[in-house]
Amino acid sequence: MRIAVLFDGGGLARLGLEQAGHQCTGVELDPVAHALSLRMGSGNCVLADAREYLDALGGDFDAVWASPPCQWHSSARTQGKPLGNYADGTLLGWCLDTLYQWNIWWVENVASQAIADNQWGRVWNAAQFAEKPRQNRVRIVGGVYPLPKVVRPFKRYYPDLGLCPCITATEYKGCASDTRRASRWYGRRLTLAECAWHQGLSRVPRKWRKPLPGYTWAEWERVLYRMIGNGVPVWMARAFGRAVQ
Repeated sequence: MRIAVLFDGGGLARLGLEQAGHQCTGVELDPVAHALSLRMGSGNCVLADAREYLDALGGDFDAVWASPPCQWHSSARTQGKPLGNYADGTLLGWCLDTLYQWNIWWVENVASQAIADNQWGRVWNAAQFAEKPRQNRVRIVGGVYPLPKVVRPFKRYYPDLGLCPCITATEYKGCASDTRRASRWYGRRLTLAECAWHQGLSRVPRKWRKPLPGYTWAEWERVLYRMIGNGVPVWMARAFGRAVQ
């Protein structure tokens, strides 16, 4: 199938859908994220506003995957306004109001701080989709799509599997108190390579390790933590992609 992957970020969800056999086109507005997406999987990603791009070319796709920015309604945000130029709290609503035009569409996002705002989709845990999963990662996936094959029924946590909480975008900080952070579970700061592994990558892509002009390595490393932590686990996206084969 031809799938548009909106808000492509670093390209992890697109990589999973491509591994399921689909022809995907990522759409990303953040030029830094776009540069990294060009170095992930097929590298087929355009630099554009997803809303404008879909209006112009929507008829060229059989299905649409969207993972809009989650900072405004994420339960992990406990202090202050979201940081960054692309934290737009209206995009989740735009996806739900727009993508119904397709026969198959997915909107993936985190649970909101307000429980009443979480009724728009089905709750999944990435650990449901692999015999040997690498983390707990609870997400809501709305839309119209064939149900993916699961290895185990849904639970928010699987104590018997010994899995860490989800990898976050700020694992470079480490944390001694926040139980939602993988570094808290491990009791130490995670390396980039560990974060990549937990998200379903065999390693940090080699092409990612060259900073864009104007970045020091320390600054660039934080960018990579953010791109990895904000991504969809590759095996989870692959499971949804396989369900529509």
